[in-house]
Amino acid sequence: MTDLEFLKLLKDKKLADSYQFYDSCRYKLVSAEISYNALSNLVTRYLETESTVVKKVYEDAFKKGKGTFKARRDVVDFFGIEIDLTTALDKLAMEIMGLLHNFFDTFAQWINSSLLGEKALAIKKASLVNVIKKLPNFAEYSGQFISDFLNLLNTDEYLYISDFNNTLKHRYQIYVQNEFDLFSIQGEVIIPCFSKDGRVHIKKEVLTTILSDLNFCKNILDASRTYIENYYASYDCNYTKHRMYNPKTYMAFKNEEDYKRLKNPINHYYYIEVEPESILPEYQIMLASDRMESNEDKNIKLYNSVYQIIMLKKKNDDSIVGILKPDDTETFTFKDEHNLIYRKYISIVSDYEIEMFKTICEGTFDYYPYLSDANIIIM
Repeated sequence: MTDLEFLKLLKDKKLADSYQFYDSCRYKLVSAEISYNALSNLVTRYLETESTVVKKVYEDAFKKGKGTFKARRDVVDFFGIEIDLTTALDKLAMEIMGLLHNFFDTFAQWINSSLLGEKALAIKKASLVNVIKKLPNFAEYSGQFISDFLNLLNTDEYLYISDFNNTLKHRYQIYVQNEFDLFSIQGEVIIPCFSKDGRVHIKKEVLTTILSDLNFCKNILDASRTYIENYYASYDCNYTKHRMYNPKTYMAFKNEEDYKRLKNPINHYYYIEVEPESILPEYQIMLASDRMESNEDKNIKLYNSVYQIIMLKKKNDDSIVGILKPDDTETFTFKDEHNLIYRKYISIVSDYEIEMFKTICEGTFDYYPYLSDANIIIM
């Protein structure tokens, strides 16, 4: 399944907001891998350079009777700034481990929103610990991935990444150490021994350790995607009852000329169709341009709902039986800086007439043709 097809699946299951967290997880790991490759190049360079220097010392000793090893400063060009090799090693190791630590926070958001829908923890509360505590309440989710996720906090990889970063953040610096043995002509670059909350982490070779942790994160992200693809191939999410896409648009024009220009409608409103006896107390709305059925330009674009008032229009009838108003004080615009959300609206089915008439007859009005089907009347 391609990324676009995966987004389509999530959108159809009314979980499109979760994709942003999946994509963020993946971006963090790509960034960490770039830094890992740079770290690998630096370690290789260090070992090769030291080996060449030491071999030259022994060669001089054999040929000339004396070989001298001189201490020197090894520097790295960091985008035009010279920094010590040791500083560069520390910087890259911290960047990678920091990204992996951040990955787990975003991974928690991804699992939280993709499986729990409207039951998901609020974004500020969706820590890895809290999501792991909550998920067992949803018995429909089971299998190897779920078991692995629930045990994530106990894995060696998670504990090492977490303890490394929390030691740096709250206690002291862990310096990457580079050492070279003149007699064996062998060197190593290591993360030294450290401890956190009684857990002792022994000295480890830096590249092997970081690559193992990076691959661990990649594997759990891949496993989560596979699980979610397979689950939603057979089932819907049980927690998306209030979610929907793209309210429709009603416009009445005075004449055909105004209609052709889609300008100056004499009245207008956005609406969803309802049965009066089945109106939900709330609705969660997102705007979606889904062109996956196109033969040429397959794409999906998602937006937060920009509507301030949405009419509740009776099915098979022109009568309005209530309105929807946002359960927030936000002002949303297309491509703004808000997180992608299913915006919550509250149903109002009494004392709504004044707001209804003002909305229909006054104020600015925009029609979004790719995000709303239109019911257009020419008077």
